[in-house]
Amino acid sequence: MGAERRSRFVLRTTRQCDFMQDFGKDYFRYIPVRPRDVQWGLYVTGAGCAHVMPNVPYPPARHPELYDFSWEHGRTLPENQIVYISGGRGEFESGPTGTRQIAAGTVLLLFPNVWHRYRPAKETGWSEFWVSFGGASIENLREEGFFAPEHAVLTTGVTDLILGPFRRLLGRLRDGQAGFSHLMAADTMEILAAILTAAPIESEIMVAKGPQDVTAYEDRIVAEAMRLIWGQSHEPMTVARVAKQLPLARRSLERRFRTVVGHTIHDEIVRCRLERATRLLTSTNLSIEEVALASGFGSADTMGRVLQRIEGVSPREYRKRLTRP
Repeated sequence: MGAERRSRFVLRTTRQCDFMQDFGKDYFRYIPVRPRDVQWGLYVTGAGCAHVMPNVPYPPARHPELYDFSWEHGRTLPENQIVYISGGRGEFESGPTGTRQIAAGTVLLLFPNVWHRYRPAKETGWSEFWVSFGGASIENLREEGFFAPEHAVLTTGVTDLILGPFRRLLGRLRDGQAGFSHLMAADTMEILAAILTAAPIESEIMVAKGPQDVTAYEDRIVAEAMRLIWGQSHEPMTVARVAKQLPLARRSLERRFRTVVGHTIHDEIVRCRLERATRLLTSTNLSIEEVALASGFGSADTMGRVLQRIEGVSPREYRKRLTRP
């Protein structure tokens, strides 16, 4: 490890330890959830941090029975939890992931009713931050494919993008000032957003393709092409524009994409535009022309021809048939 890298590591570790010392050797608190917290859409049920020394039993004692567990039996939670390992190493196991080795800068995403277990290595221990939470907003993110039990282990590195909102959340939890429950919910959402930002490979694979599961595509070039297509669906995306942003000749990219996905890049662009258009038709009051432009079609006539060919109806008929009440 170079001197500069070593100094950054020492500084980062010192800051983490100083922060944990503000709360004592380790800190956690569980809080009741009020009906208004549930109506908010995201609520926190507890959070904490711990610096687990080598050769110390894990997990730390005094947790409520609902959250306590042993390595032998594991645990199943009724809610979501984020565990951020900011130092040390260990192991994690769940049904969907199998056994995984954990290093500093790893996020563990725990899901309701999914069995799991984790622990630090005896020879190193580890430092952890965690928050338990639930709510309709989180359920919606999971249903939309942003997070999944199959991707419970994410590599983010040790970053203030995640440590910062964790520190704020724990400070609010400790101080308990008015409105702290909603502010902690905002901190939790920031942590989730930071996780997707800091875990580029996993997040691209999980969220790039939108409605269809892109997790099946292990080819990183194809996954990046998907991210470009679905991340810029409102713009006049073309095959040439996709190829220009990737380290592969257009013809090679098109062959590779078709081999992996089963259809062409152009087909995927059209599919992406159509998915956006049909969603806007059924969930907004935008005019047909506005929907076409917002979806990247360029004109209402072009969108109408595509919708007629694929769905068998015009945009106006599609909106009338499927508009939500």
